[in-house]
Amino acid sequence: MRRDRLLVAVTLVTLLAADVHFVLIPRLKTWYHLSREICACRGDNVSSGNRVPTTDLWLLNQSSTLVSAEQDSKLERLFRHSLYNIRLPELGPDDLILQHEELMNYHKRKMTRWERLNKFYIEAAAASNITIPDHPVTFDPEASWLRFHLGINRYALYSRDDSSIDRLLKDMQTATVISADYTQDEKALKGACDCSQVVKPSGLHLKLALKLQDFGKAMFKPMRQERHEETPENFFYFVDFQRHNAEIAAFHLDRVLDFRRVPPVSGRLVNVTGDILYITHNADLRNVFFTSPANNTCFFAKCLYVCKSEYAVCGHPDLLEGSMSAYLPGLSIAPRISIPNPWIRSYSFTGREEWEVNPLYCNTIKKLYPYNSGNRLLNIIDMAIFDFLTGMYAHFYLSFEKLQQNQACDAL
Repeated sequence: MRRDRLLVAVTLVTLLAADVHFVLIPRLKTWYHLSREICACRGDNVSSGNRVPTTDLWLLNQSSTLVSAEQDSKLERLFRHSLYNIRLPELGPDDLILQHEELMNYHKRKMTRWERLNKFYIEAAAASNITIPDHPVTFDPEASWLRFHLGINRYALYSRDDSSIDRLLKDMQTATVISADYTQDEKALKGACDCSQVVKPSGLHLKLALKLQDFGKAMFKPMRQERHEETPENFFYFVDFQRHNAEIAAFHLDRVLDFRRVPPVSGRLVNVTGDILYITHNADLRNVFFTSPANNTCFFAKCLYVCKSEYAVCGHPDLLEGSMSAYLPGLSIAPRISIPNPWIRSYSFTGREEWEVNPLYCNTIKKLYPYNSGNRLLNIIDMAIFDFLTGMYAHFYLSFEKLQQNQACDAL
């Protein structure tokens, strides 16, 4: 017993000595040097009666830090870094996608046409004893989404100091929704898919096009998975959950990296009954709404991979969280060219793409248009880095036709 007690005592003494040597003494040295530095910073001509106690200095520093944090966000402080203040060349008419007068006339015509069709729809609904809300449209030439469209240029979708982007994010969160419909992609696929052949419940995201009261337009992607749900480790590499907040994160990551190639995205709580069901003019969309056994309002899409009620999204009981992505200008006023990714991924277990087997593939690409001049190849590298960080993959990229033509002329 005495030998056991001696062993315990030796162990405790050893632990105490180690604690004093490795923890207590270094802290005492730190405090000693800190107090000497504080005294040295005050200067030799400071009288002892005017010295500020160390605790007061600490509180003063903390308060100034808090005030600075309240005044500026982390993003604002990041954007003040010298790397974010490299001046780009002055923009000329050929560098901008749209001109002010052209864009205003285009949307005024679209708004007049929409008001005429909406009036006809309301009258037809009244004749059938159906009451639907009538939200007047307010077209503002200084609307945030119009400023966003006018700012699109050959270098980025928006400039670093574009104040309309923050306004656009807020507008997409709060503006009244006056119309809801399927996106053009889903309309084009109407009747082309067979729900009985669906194998997996992921793939294309269920999404809707929402028109706001200022005639802006945003794509709504509803929340399908909870934030804590992780992708199973045995999923095939291009199969993933459909995460609405991934869209939001991608926008902010793109902004931090200073690429500015992702359209603005914000989160929003949408009332699926008042903001979608009651105001949609699309009978196909109204027909996919139902009330779940939990008394929640739900809906689903007809194409491609979420065309069954088992894959529906539901409100609680009506509110549904989702992402709101700002639309780019329409194809009729800002046509785009779709260019396949030169490093396209193989979607088979056995097949391999040329870049996977040809060590000289990159040299070949560098000699081809449009990668043989300008910074297009560097942009592809940026896109690959962005895809890696987001865990996604771009099959192709879009280029505005106007910029593509200008680049071709420059190459000549």
